[in-house]
Parts: sequence; C-alpha cells; structure tokens
Amino acid sequence: MIEKIKVTNKRYRIDFDVYLVWLTWFPFIGWMYPFIFKKGDNFAMHHAKQAFILALFFTAAPIVITFLSAFVPITLRAIKLAFVISVYLSHCAYFCVCAGGFLKIKDKSMYEFPVVMKFADKLDV
Repeated sequence: MIEKIKVTNKRYRIDFDVYLVWLTWFPFIGWMYPFIFKKGDNFAMHHAKQAFILALFFTAAPIVITFLSAFVPITLRAIKLAFVISVYLSHCAYFCVCAGGFLKIKDKSMYEFPVVMKFADKLDV
C-alpha cells in the first residue's frame, strides 16, 4: 500500500499527490521514516541509506570546521570569517543535495549519489 497525502487548493488551482517517501530527504532527520516504517520497501531504503550517510557527513563537516577554527588566532579574523562562511556553505550544499534527492524520489529514480553508495551499501538495515 502506498501512503499518499492529497493536497488541493481550488483558489490557486493546486492539485497534486505527495507520497510520504519524500520525507526521506527531509534534512537531518528524514531518513528515520523509512528505517522505522518502510523496512520492506527497497526504493525507500535505497534513498534512506543515502540520506543517512549524507546527514552524517553534513553534520560532521560543520563540527570539524568549527573545531579547526579554534586553532586560528583571533587576530586572523578574515580566516575565521572564512571558516564561518564555509559552515554556512556546507548547510546550503546539504539542502541542495536534499532537494536533489527529493526530485529523484519524485521521478521514482533509484539514483545513486557518487561515493555515497559505497558507504550506504555497508549499512545492514
């Protein structure tokens, strides 16, 4: 059974169906939905594993960047600013990757993000 939410708005002529599998690519926590409710669905688990690996990476990256910025002297403010900007850019990159994953689910594509599937295949879920 495919779970769907039907969204309609007659005023703006909006009418589309939303499959709940798209929750997989909700930033940082969306991968939990298929791990809990969709264990038998290969399509959902394929995307959930990739979303989980990317969430781990994009959670660890800002932590590492922030940790490294602690070793930069306070007098080098331009370099500290570059670290802060790189944290925000990593979040922007993650949201773009999540949007790409959502589009792949919408197209019903079993797309594999480069390098990510090498780690995702090691997950025994």
